Amino acid sequence: MPGLQLKIDLSHITKLSQRIQRLLHQSEDLTPVMRQAADYMVNSTRNRILRTKTGPDGERWKAISELTAQLKGSTSILFEHGDLARSIKVGDVSNDGFMIVTDAEQAQWLQEGVRRVKGKYRPKKPAPQIPPRPFMGFSAENNSRIARMIRDYLNN
Repeated sequence: MPGLQLKIDLSHITKLSQRIQRLLHQSEDLTPVMRQAADYMVNSTRNRILRTKTGPDGERWKAISELTAQLKGSTSILFEHGDLARSIKVGDVSNDGFMIVTDAEQAQWLQEGVRRVKGKYRPKKPAPQIPPRPFMGFSAENNSRIARMIRDYLNN
């Protein structure tokens, strides 16, 4: 007579229980993977400034003006002496996330742009402006990579 047989192997239950315990323990403290993600974002942000010259959205930054190039002696965007790139650091890491910071004086106006420039080299017309060149933020690739880091951390 055909029937249904259920065999419970305690070794499988033990393995499952151990796996669940490991996942619960790892999910209680995500600080190690958040540290890894923070370090990755510092490198990614520095790479935007030093190499790709693109914002987190993938848009290339606008070229610098002729006046700025003359004053700097270079046409490199967001780079004169490397101060901005070196200033990108991990600000805080916790179980809930992380923070990337910069203390460079020019960071805010480089990130957000400036509508009107005041200063010694200001031509009368048109009023000079600095277009935003966002360097801080998460790209789609950054989001995917960090999600993969967290998934890998929880699966180990």
